[in-house]
Amino acid sequence: MVSEQPVGVLLFEQAGERMRGDPGLPGSLPFPVRLGYVPGSYRELIQGSPAIRDQLCQAARRLAREGAGVIVGDCGLMVLYQREIAQAAGVPTAASSLILLPLLRQLIGQDRTIGILTGHSQLLGYAHLIAAGASSLDGLVIQGMEEEPHFRQVVIEGQGRHDYDLMRRDVLRAAEKLLDRGRPVGGLLLECSNLCTYAWELSQTLRLPVFDIGTAAQFLRLGLVKTCFRP
Repeated sequence: MVSEQPVGVLLFEQAGERMRGDPGLPGSLPFPVRLGYVPGSYRELIQGSPAIRDQLCQAARRLAREGAGVIVGDCGLMVLYQREIAQAAGVPTAASSLILLPLLRQLIGQDRTIGILTGHSQLLGYAHLIAAGASSLDGLVIQGMEEEPHFRQVVIEGQGRHDYDLMRRDVLRAAEKLLDRGRPVGGLLLECSNLCTYAWELSQTLRLPVFDIGTAAQFLRLGLVKTCFRP
């Protein structure tokens, strides 16, 4: 029997334009979703505060009450309060794609690095990575999008409209910069949900496995929807 429980998605009211592939845009995920809005923007999570923590927890509780069987976050920096949000929701919760880090470390092995493509490398702090379950920064290569012109204008500064081809160029260029550091990369993790739109482009161009918040959403969804093998 297919579960009717939707996947809850926490997202900021001021997140700006979303493109297909971003879980915050209905239709991006191949199953029902329910959106839970939180006041503010990603900037609230650079340092964090009791106020934004409580708002995220309240929104997660509300999604669970409304029937969400699992919950994901539409901003990678929400990982700062992964533990608190999951506790408040009472259902399996991935506040960020970054919580996949400990699993990817086991899957990829110790001799290769995990590349993290983030919206802004100066905003993704040590506290966020520790909250995600990373025991250290060893084995991580982090590349930010802040120097890429179209991404900076549209996503960081919130000006202009999203152009697929211009953004694709920015994303692929940033990924190449990550690889050019010379360390062997076993997989790429996308912190920012705006990058999910280009996961296929990245996987085809780089010939690497690519993981994002959509990966976490589908993983959690599989816990709700199981196949019956009864004869």
